[in-house]
Amino acid sequence: MGLKEGRTIKDRVIKNNQAATDNFVLNFPNVVSSIRVALAPFLVYLAIEKQADIFLWILAFSLTTDCLDGYLARRLNQVTEFGVRLDSWADLITYLVMLIGLLILWPAVFHSELSYLIISVSCWIVPLLVCGSRFGCFPSYHTFAAKIASIAIAPAYFIATLLGDAVFLRGVLLFYVWVALEQVIITSILPRWQSNIAGFWVAAEIARNKNEK
Repeated sequence: MGLKEGRTIKDRVIKNNQAATDNFVLNFPNVVSSIRVALAPFLVYLAIEKQADIFLWILAFSLTTDCLDGYLARRLNQVTEFGVRLDSWADLITYLVMLIGLLILWPAVFHSELSYLIISVSCWIVPLLVCGSRFGCFPSYHTFAAKIASIAIAPAYFIATLLGDAVFLRGVLLFYVWVALEQVIITSILPRWQSNIAGFWVAAEIARNKNEK
């Protein structure tokens, strides 16, 4: 059996075997997500050392990988339950680092936007608690609204820190209210947990089909 044929058979087994797919940990998208997690301590160190410019450059790279891992997982047909959960953990850690960086490096922005930051953090915690209490895991729904927010937070953060204009940042942080509310709605109507729910209407359709059976 040639090397190419062996890889083809292995790929086919992983694709068709749900257990193998769920446990296929070592793939390229998961490595990309892991890079974000690995960069977090370094970013905290840069913030403590007051290296604002390097902090922003590394953060920009980290946020870029956030856009890549999900796309690569779909493109390479390597979407796994582990990868979905790893992506959620990487998001949470990255946002926490952004918050720490804002507090240490740009305290004026942090304190002026504190009320909005509290709202945003609450919008992260509430869906986690609701989903954790019902399904025992992260939401990890990756809704359209959550994707929009994750894309918008990067320019909003950089505009606030580099230009001192936090209007866009406030808008993004307030948008997380809808992101959180939709995740709570999805958790409340899904018959069982599953990842990659585009929006509450998808969860409603899943619940409706479940009830019709």
